[in-house]
Amino acid sequence: MINKLSVLLLLVLFSISCSEGDIIDISVDLNGDLQHCSNENDNTFVFFTIESETNRSLSVNFSSSSFIITPTTVADISITEPTIITLNTTSNQFLYREFDTMINGSEYFCSSIPPSNVNVTQELVSSNGTAEITYVLTDDTSPTETIYARTVTLKGVTLEGNGIAIRREILELGSDNISIPK
Repeated sequence: MINKLSVLLLLVLFSISCSEGDIIDISVDLNGDLQHCSNENDNTFVFFTIESETNRSLSVNFSSSSFIITPTTVADISITEPTIITLNTTSNQFLYREFDTMINGSEYFCSSIPPSNVNVTQELVSSNGTAEITYVLTDDTSPTETIYARTVTLKGVTLEGNGIAIRREILELGSDNISIPK
């Protein structure tokens, strides 16, 4: 009888002490406009979106000797094949960040030294995947310019950090419109 009671007591203790851990639910779908900046002297580019209500951002930072962020001719873009950037943890990164305060994207992402009053409270960095930049003709009726929709889509990405891993097969970072003079 004592053995049965001991076993039952041990089972109860084990079931109480075992935990699946905290459920971490981070949504990497943000509602913000696609923005960008570049340093064409060293061929570095950033596309980002900010959700100011939640102080979160998504960004793609990459280097390319052939990419042009502000095309001036139709020959500067490919409307048939996407520009593909292979992501990694060092030079071509996709980042998810949470901040302790609202940020200004131009000041934070486009300055060589980000503002010192902004602290990152959570950061997840891509360990793989690709960023694809596509262009679709949206308006060719103007005699002076042609307008294209540019979309940045992330494919097969895994974001990792602080014991968290989030896998997304497809995630649209956002779209913007660019106009190219005729």
